[in-house]
Amino acid sequence: MASGKGGTGKTFVASNLSVYLEKNLGGAVAVDADVEAPDLLFALGGPVRELWREDFYGSSIPVVDGSKCMKCGLCVEACEFGAMEMSAGGPVVDYSRCEGLGTCAVVCPNQAIRLVEDKTGEVYASETGYGVPVVTGELELGAGNSGRLVYELKERAYKMASENRVPYIIVDAAPGIGCPVVSSIAGSDLLVIVVEPTPQSLKGSKRLFEVADNLRAEAVAVLNKYDLNPGYAEVVETELGVELLGRVPYEDTVVEAYTSATPLLEYAPESKASRSLLECFERLRDGWLR
Repeated sequence: MASGKGGTGKTFVASNLSVYLEKNLGGAVAVDADVEAPDLLFALGGPVRELWREDFYGSSIPVVDGSKCMKCGLCVEACEFGAMEMSAGGPVVDYSRCEGLGTCAVVCPNQAIRLVEDKTGEVYASETGYGVPVVTGELELGAGNSGRLVYELKERAYKMASENRVPYIIVDAAPGIGCPVVSSIAGSDLLVIVVEPTPQSLKGSKRLFEVADNLRAEAVAVLNKYDLNPGYAEVVETELGVELLGRVPYEDTVVEAYTSATPLLEYAPESKASRSLLECFERLRDGWLR
């Protein structure tokens, strides 16, 4: 599940699809791959039980061994990010600038610099009140390597699904088309793009389709909040040039459900938006979910 920009309703669709699969098609393991601002767990009612939690070591940092250092300064010259400075006692690392590439260790003639793994976040899984387990993670403030963290989350989700004989995995990607989104889409059987009737969303969705094509992932779209700009909704359908699973209207009940941490299918099952979502999911079931 992805979107070319934030605010299109990607997590809204992902959370409700997870509940639909849990009730009708044997269940799903959900992955919140927006590791810089995870909210899928909240959309599914919050955790009722934490299943496991582990530290994530997604990068390496250089450590200088003063007993071996010759104070030649080659490491300082080689660092493209200005993360090393020479002091009277030898080179000093400014970890706020360090990208962990390891060039300093490569150029050191006396092997005085080694790379050690650094904790960059946490990965954990929680059970929700709607029966859908959610695997997610959080990066430390200022930490990088979100793409590698997403890969790790997906690996954990695949393992959980296999052990528990759960047939589906739903990955709720971050907005945009950056590294964590590419990592989210890679290896997927189907990409569902949530698009709204605005020029910005259309542009981002087109770029997502290009990413999906390069990664050889089949892609379809859901048009959310179509009635907020009905004239442009037709433009979106024409411009995308792909199969549309359906249109979902904007309703106050959608906002009410989200703020109450309840999937719309549970909060207002008879609402127009709920019925539209069900039509999308049934079309998805008939065409792609085997």
